[in-house]
Amino acid sequence: MGEYEITKDVLLQTARNNLAALGWTAVCAAALLCIITRVITGLQSRADGSSKTSDARPVRTVAYWIPWLGHGISFVWDHISLIEKARDSLKEPALGIYMGGTKHNVVVSPSLVNAVMLSRSTSSVAWNNYALKTVCGDRGPIRNFNAAYHHVFHHDLPNLFMREPFITEASTKLVDLLKREIANFVTFSWSPVDQAPWERSSDAVLTDRSDKPVCEADFFALIRGFVGHITTTTLMGRSILEAFPRLLDDVWELDNHSPLMAMGLPRWLPFSGLPAAYAARDRILEVLAAYQKAFLDMENGIDGDVKLRDLDDASEPVKQRIRMSKNMGLSPHDSAPGHLLLLWAMNGNSPNVAFWHLLRLYTNPALLDDIRQEIAPYVKAWRPSREETGFPIPEAPKVSMDFEAMFENCHLLKASFYETMRMDSAGLSFRELTSDVTITESKDDAAVAGVEEPRSFRVNKGESIAVPHGVLHNDPRYFSNPGQFDPLRFLVTDPETGAKRAELHTIYPFGGGASGCKGRVFAEREILAFVAAIISMWNIEPADGKEFKLPRHRPSSGAYLPKNDIRVRLSMRV
Repeated sequence: MGEYEITKDVLLQTARNNLAALGWTAVCAAALLCIITRVITGLQSRADGSSKTSDARPVRTVAYWIPWLGHGISFVWDHISLIEKARDSLKEPALGIYMGGTKHNVVVSPSLVNAVMLSRSTSSVAWNNYALKTVCGDRGPIRNFNAAYHHVFHHDLPNLFMREPFITEASTKLVDLLKREIANFVTFSWSPVDQAPWERSSDAVLTDRSDKPVCEADFFALIRGFVGHITTTTLMGRSILEAFPRLLDDVWELDNHSPLMAMGLPRWLPFSGLPAAYAARDRILEVLAAYQKAFLDMENGIDGDVKLRDLDDASEPVKQRIRMSKNMGLSPHDSAPGHLLLLWAMNGNSPNVAFWHLLRLYTNPALLDDIRQEIAPYVKAWRPSREETGFPIPEAPKVSMDFEAMFENCHLLKASFYETMRMDSAGLSFRELTSDVTITESKDDAAVAGVEEPRSFRVNKGESIAVPHGVLHNDPRYFSNPGQFDPLRFLVTDPETGAKRAELHTIYPFGGGASGCKGRVFAEREILAFVAAIISMWNIEPADGKEFKLPRHRPSSGAYLPKNDIRVRLSMRV
């Protein structure tokens, strides 16, 4: 028995030694493979960059260490830092990054971004389908549209959001809702039962019950809920949020984790919040299927869901989208991922931008005062007197807004919005080439880069081009002191009249061309309306009595989310 014990111990020790040796062998082999990959990709990158300046050259791929994965881990971790370092290393306005066995071309100068955005040889079909599958849960019916149906669903229908009469009608409806609800931004109600829906998720608490009441709330949650509620009501009608009051909470859950979902990670992986995001998506799809069915029942004169009977106040583009989905043979459940793409688009960026815009104004009292003076002729907050109303009880404050006049004349407000988009959004635009193209930088960009002649690059059919907007937004060659909030950089002077006007230049925060964001015209108008109404009616300061401290950015689908919410104290100005 003793001999057996000795033999067993020897065998176990031998196995351990062999495994250790095998482990070290594997580590050494992996390290050697990474080194060889780095040397080969470095030589390939150098060879691609050997063309003369005047020649159309291939886009150089940045050298990488890990086979197949390439730059994937670095890109997911911080794509802006990765591309900025690659740009500075290669000293070229176009570069290639390698992820998952595929090369992705990246452009980082304004003229090349413009060329890509406006090119008719690029398409966003592949990327729309990818988002539909990974984030919105499409199982194939929409992604498998023929070319004609795909063009109608992804271009003709969304284009309705950029045209009249929608722009004027939606702006008027949104401003009317805003004027009615701005006094209820916080209600100063101590009980959640009596609070507005957007207050409940912001942990709003009444802290002073005097004649000038004060409320504390989580600022981002409050703005997100307020903007989301009014925007969704404007576009989809009042009934959907009355029937499904938790719908926007599920949209926020999905948006918070959309980067992980976009990576195609399955719901069972133990990433924080990922299973909850997929569960939220399932609930949203059920709501949107019920919404489409109720609308079609209403149009056909059928008594449907009693909670969703009154859908006449939905916007015309939404109605047309539902009708077209039916005509294309999609069932309500098949259509739901397409409606989710729209619901997510309308609520995924505007609340975030409104939050950052307002926060940057309230952290800069001088700028806030200047903008309040600029909008004063067009936006007025006041409280009707007892003499005016004839009632002994004071009326709630009101806001009047001549929105069109404000939109045309308040250029500092607009410039501050553009500067917010530059500093607080970092979307990624992806395009696939439908034919071979040559893109050439402008002479101005060449001069900025310190080269004598503009450089041209060949990109082949089937390849992809990515535009990392955050890289250009923070490029000191185009924006001096890029970390400083300076709206004046977007104010230009008319050489003939000397008048100043806001002009969005150099950057494309909404994308561009035929594949750009279809809601960009309305989004600008709605954010300016929200910001103007809130700064006219409300005083907002840090709850701790100290100075505002901007939270760090957290990646999202477009405009950044805040890394953490901030607690604020709100009181009325009138």
